[in-house]
Amino acid sequence: MSANQTQREFVFHKRVYLTDTNAEGNVYFARYFDWQGQAREDFFRQAVPDHMEILSSGTKLITVHAWLKYEHESHVFDEVSIHIRTISLKKMSMELEFTYINDATGKLIAMGGQKLAFADASGNLIAIPASIRAGAATCLIEPETEAWHMELLKKRKTQHELIEALTDDEKAKKRQQ
Repeated sequence: MSANQTQREFVFHKRVYLTDTNAEGNVYFARYFDWQGQAREDFFRQAVPDHMEILSSGTKLITVHAWLKYEHESHVFDEVSIHIRTISLKKMSMELEFTYINDATGKLIAMGGQKLAFADASGNLIAIPASIRAGAATCLIEPETEAWHMELLKKRKTQHELIEALTDDEKAKKRQQ
């Protein structure tokens, strides 16, 4: 669990245990979301020095959107590194990208993301607290060109199209049954 400043990312390490797996012996799909949350919380714990003060003030972290795309399975006792990068940092929201890597094989297990917002104790949306913004900026991907941004948008569109296509395929299969 360390910040890697040279690559502008935060890395969270996770070992797969039996409680993470399903009857087939691979990691149950929902666990990747659990790990995403754990990695995000550890990122904030380490990158935001006053994290406890922020939490005790009633500031709420809101997950606006979260997604995952699975590439390869992981199994019991696999070592997994979850790399977090900030891909967008606006006044009221931020986006994190999660890359899951099998440490032994170097294979990409999954990619994911979250769009986050913040609210005060009354539930009113607020600007990202300054110390959270500063922590998130340590892992901010600096877009070099407009082409970088266009590639990011294309990647997101492709991911959403894939999700929609899978959903359509599942609907078609059910109709055939």
